[in-house]
Amino acid sequence: MIEDHQWLSNLPIESIQDVKRVSGGDINEAYLIETTKQSYFLKIHRHMKAHFFKKEAYGLNLLGKKVRTPMVYDVGQIKNDAYILMEAIESGPRNDALCGRALAQLHTDTQSYFGLSENNYLGTLPQSNGPDENWTSFYIHQRLNPLVKMAKEQGFWNRQREKLFGKFIDQFKNEDRAVTPRLLHGDLWSGNVMFTTQGEPVFIDPAVFYGDREMDLAMTKLFGGFSDAFYASYQKAFPLESGWEERVPAYQLYYLLAHLNLFGESYGGSVDRILRVCNG
Repeated sequence: MIEDHQWLSNLPIESIQDVKRVSGGDINEAYLIETTKQSYFLKIHRHMKAHFFKKEAYGLNLLGKKVRTPMVYDVGQIKNDAYILMEAIESGPRNDALCGRALAQLHTDTQSYFGLSENNYLGTLPQSNGPDENWTSFYIHQRLNPLVKMAKEQGFWNRQREKLFGKFIDQFKNEDRAVTPRLLHGDLWSGNVMFTTQGEPVFIDPAVFYGDREMDLAMTKLFGGFSDAFYASYQKAFPLESGWEERVPAYQLYYLLAHLNLFGESYGGSVDRILRVCNG
């Protein structure tokens, strides 16, 4: 809990009436701030520079051109802590049909290359976005390989994983699909979509880049939380290519490798399982 009133006084808001700790995911502290005029949502990452949340603000602004995102009021650093101050959105009932349609709308935003104009983060993990015109190359060299390297450095890798990973890479290199670079949320689990009182989806906590839209769909299936209405609505608005469900494990691998690096060997079994699935 924020107990330092001097810390709060450095925020660019006045007449704070109340501050309440709220659920904000695994890596940040989150607070609802009430003032005499309006409510704010504040996220804090301790012992981090402001650039961390500047990347999030950039992603929210990019997504906001196509879908609803929270308004960002300020990003900064107080003492040794990074913060992002945003619009507080009152939560309402989940509407997966509207969410599927909104994601389809997001994926209509295209680019001439894979990646982004700047690097960012997936959670707290650095995410490289160097422009690449080849999707296979981008996914292997800027998504999978850095996380495998990190897992080795942290002692979360072994010979069997290396063997299965090598076999998967050989198969993935032989994929002959034309992929259009499309704007992705990049970390689309169910907790990163909230809904207004009218049921409008609001996308939060992105890890944006231009890539294969099937990555966002693969992430929605990794931990569940999205109903059949979500997928039916997406398909109606923007039908996916035949065989997309068969490619889901290949893209879930990235997110499971990220969880392995973030949370340790508790995700090792999931990585092993997905590698076996990827190798058919």
